[in-house]
Amino acid sequence: MFKKYLALISLTFLVYSCSAISEKAKEKADKEKTYLATFLNKPLTNLSSTFGKPTQTLVENNQTVHVYEIKGTIFDCHRKFTIDNKNIVVGFVSTCWD
Repeated sequence: MFKKYLALISLTFLVYSCSAISEKAKEKADKEKTYLATFLNKPLTNLSSTFGKPTQTLVENNQTVHVYEIKGTIFDCHRKFTIDNKNIVVGFVSTCWD
């Protein structure tokens, strides 16, 4: 009986911990998305003055993509910004959370 009770408590704690971590990750991802959205429809110079020189510059579908690699202590992430032919930021994709 004691083992079942202990297993139930452990399972409850595990489920709660996972949901708390998931919630924190979602909050950080939302914060990242909100921050990067401030660069949309702005000149490339704003992006360059904030992040510096991109790690890579790619050309996809007649648009330029600037890739910024951020080295982390636990994992590395990438921020990719799509630039149109007028040097305006028109999109982004990020694997960073903060």
